[in-house]
Amino acid sequence: MTERSMKPTVGQSVIAVDTAEEIGSVKHFVVSQDASQVLRLHIDGRKKNAVFAEWDTLESFGADRVMVVHSEDPSGSDDDRDLAQAKGKFELLGSRVLDTAGFEHGKVEDASFDSDTGTILAIITSEGNRIEKAAVHSLGSYAVVVDA
Repeated sequence: MTERSMKPTVGQSVIAVDTAEEIGSVKHFVVSQDASQVLRLHIDGRKKNAVFAEWDTLESFGADRVMVVHSEDPSGSDDDRDLAQAKGKFELLGSRVLDTAGFEHGKVEDASFDSDTGTILAIITSEGNRIEKAAVHSLGSYAVVVDA
């Protein structure tokens, strides 16, 4: 397992292994509704429409680059949640953090994930708290819900 931070990965170049072509840069992490898994990356800069790289097409995460296997792997999506995330409506980073009792705990400042599997390991709040994945329930357009 290799734990990585989301925040510094946003903006990194995305490079295709097969052509050494720069495809664009990481714009968003597309996260599952239960906030347990990174499903794909939203890549900025390749086409006018939103382009996504599925998790299984990612080769590796370097110090300043993300590598995809093939230059043709990133593609568009018709999925409503993908398109909403491309517009920032379901963005994990910056989301409000609410507990199951309704109390707010700042915003998601960062999140850590396993770069081998895409599993979200924890979220870090603007209040400096690390909330492990077992305590995270869901990600919606309004907030991330965590245990009270």
